[in-house]
Amino acid sequence: MPSTPDDEYSGRGLRLALIAGLGGIALIFLGATVDAVRLLSAMRAENKVLRESAVQRTTQLAAIRSSVLLCHSYLGRELTADSLAKVEDAQSRSSSELKNYRPSTIDEQILVTHLGDLLNDHWQRLGRAMTSMSNEQAEMLPLQTSFVEITTQLDGIDGKQSAWTEARIEGEFEKLGSQLSTALGVGLAAALLLAAGCSIYIFRIEQQNGRRYQEVLKARTALEQLSARLRDAQETERRTISRELHDQVGQTLNAVLVEAANLAKRIPPEDSASLRSLDNIRNFADSSVNSIRDIALLLRPSMLDDLGLIPALEWQAREISRRSGIKVTVAADNMPDSLPDNVTTGVFRVVQEALLNVSRHSGAKSALVTVKQEGSSLLLTVEDDGSGFDAQKTRGLGMLGMEERVRQLGGQLEVKSTPGKGTELRARLPIG
Repeated sequence: MPSTPDDEYSGRGLRLALIAGLGGIALIFLGATVDAVRLLSAMRAENKVLRESAVQRTTQLAAIRSSVLLCHSYLGRELTADSLAKVEDAQSRSSSELKNYRPSTIDEQILVTHLGDLLNDHWQRLGRAMTSMSNEQAEMLPLQTSFVEITTQLDGIDGKQSAWTEARIEGEFEKLGSQLSTALGVGLAAALLLAAGCSIYIFRIEQQNGRRYQEVLKARTALEQLSARLRDAQETERRTISRELHDQVGQTLNAVLVEAANLAKRIPPEDSASLRSLDNIRNFADSSVNSIRDIALLLRPSMLDDLGLIPALEWQAREISRRSGIKVTVAADNMPDSLPDNVTTGVFRVVQEALLNVSRHSGAKSALVTVKQEGSSLLLTVEDDGSGFDAQKTRGLGMLGMEERVRQLGGQLEVKSTPGKGTELRARLPIG
């Protein structure tokens, strides 16, 4: 059955739906992947900035601590000009580092402000202690206490900025995870919607194709039923024509022959011209009788209805042998006493077509027709030793007709043939 525009549209629409669905899902996940890579790069850059800032602040706090420790190491010693210069330089550096320090939070800013006050007080006490050696023991204890407070304050500021950096990095990770989850969720939702749309579209196309397939099956069933009725009508018509030829025309010609014989007795022997004409009439009538008998047998062998399948097949084999010179043998084994009329007719027509193909195309010297019962099935085989053919490529009208007959009888037809090695036709028909 040729394809219709709807069939082509359904096939094209299905392909487009699949391409659109798979392509759309691929694009969505590709976009999600690109967005995830972008977010990861941004997070890495942000983390790098945060860690560099944290390292810088830690370095500044360490410089302040080093300056305080350096100044503290000179307490209780004899001060020289070089020592005073180093103490002043340490005081200047600590003040510069504290001024350049950038706190991250308000709490850290409060600690830094308090640290500045402690350092100012510390440097004032240190200056008095270094200039007034007479009251050295009285100034040592407050300086040591101040030193401990400054160190503790530095540790607190360092802890605050470290905790803030870690919290900020953790927040960036959580933000990245949230954004990735959102992107993947949106991508997955879009992919699911796209897949659902494509699935619904494909389901509709499948339903449409299923309805069309059922229509084709119904049309095919109707055609097969019509073909079966046509074959039955053809067989009935052949049977009728065969009987009419045999009974009416044949009997009429036989009557002509009888009358010609009676007329021959009344013609004088000396009337040779009349006798020759009468002999010609008798020859023509006899030839017509033989032709009509052959035509009637070819249309529908009366022995198929009167004697059964095997005698009809043996007569067909003799006719093929007489016309083509091929030795045709019929073998029957375990055949039932009676067969349904449609099975008998179908088997005879399949063998008739197969033997015609053997005589016309195979170039065989012999052929064997085997009919036997196996369980509730009738097995028919027709074998020849001819040239063979490619059964997959060669599909003539005769082969199609045999397949249709066997299929209408509920059977199976198989043809095995190899070029140069003959052909075997095998049909199995239910007769239960």
